[in-house]
Amino acid sequence: MSDKILLTGISGWIAKHIAIDLLKSGYEVIGTVRNNNLIEETKKTLASKNAPLEKLSFVKLDLIQDDGWNEAAKGCRYIMHVASPFPLKTSRNRESLVPPAMDGTIRVLNAGVNAGVERFIVTSSIVAMFRKSNRTNPYTFGENDWSDVNWSGCNDYFVSKTKAERAAWDFMESKGLKNKLTCICPGGVFGDALDAKEKTSISYIKLFLQGKYPGAPNFGVLISDIKDVVKAHVLSLTKPNVGGRRLIIGSEVKKLIELSNIMAEALPNYAKKLPKKELPNFLVKLISYLDTSAKMMVPDLGIKMQTNTSYAEDLLGFKFKPAKGCIEDAANSVVRLRLAETLTKIFYSSHCIFESVH
Repeated sequence: MSDKILLTGISGWIAKHIAIDLLKSGYEVIGTVRNNNLIEETKKTLASKNAPLEKLSFVKLDLIQDDGWNEAAKGCRYIMHVASPFPLKTSRNRESLVPPAMDGTIRVLNAGVNAGVERFIVTSSIVAMFRKSNRTNPYTFGENDWSDVNWSGCNDYFVSKTKAERAAWDFMESKGLKNKLTCICPGGVFGDALDAKEKTSISYIKLFLQGKYPGAPNFGVLISDIKDVVKAHVLSLTKPNVGGRRLIIGSEVKKLIELSNIMAEALPNYAKKLPKKELPNFLVKLISYLDTSAKMMVPDLGIKMQTNTSYAEDLLGFKFKPAKGCIEDAANSVVRLRLAETLTKIFYSSHCIFESVH
């Protein structure tokens, strides 16, 4: 069997970064897209980073349709399931994203099992771990924690990511193949934007650089460097001890005001536009009455999140990068691509910090 990989959601930001690394490493990559009109744009971005395209092909597949998945997985040694639905606005229906997220994950895994795939890598998120009621402050979460999908504080994105990952583990365990699955769980992913296509964490950087925030909500997030996220995915294909594990990727939890300070230092010409103080929690809560998406940030306001990722570093064999570098990379790429000049609608939802992977 060749080193052929089925990579879902290749037109998404994280998947494009992964594809660049895989192609440069000599893997044959089959990338799935929802629409064929995404193919040329994706190829252009990959080529701009000197990724060889000779071993790259595309297939149009839909996470909510059975058609084509078994055929696409045939002959593949590995599957990386990165695609996942991600809304820019939250829905009142907290189950709205479950069919493509959870059912889509099972379609991908089932196709891989039928094809005899050796290793499955699924991109999850820490949002599947830390959102629950009655948390202590500070609150420590880890590999064995799960968000409570029945709690009203879990929005549609949190529910979909949690249910999708749980379903993945249940499915693989039912097949006796749990140790062939590894879930990569980053926090807020930052780094080079690659291109001008809208992506969530970069939109967040854009808002700050555009001066759209008078202050930063009192909110902390585990920062994940896109380079570390990519490396974790690729190494998990061959590392012997990562099977059956949930790997939290990131080195530091940073508050939003700290991210603003990093950007101000890196881009002094934008310092005047960046928030210099935190917004009081009551003000963010007040905004939440006018903006339904703001309600999604309220459960985490003022809570000091913390986690230990050293176990993942040990399993993968490398140290995660400090937060500063990827925030600088993100901010510099926004300026380089002239994205800070494009008006972006403000949305306060806390899941805007967690990167869309589709």
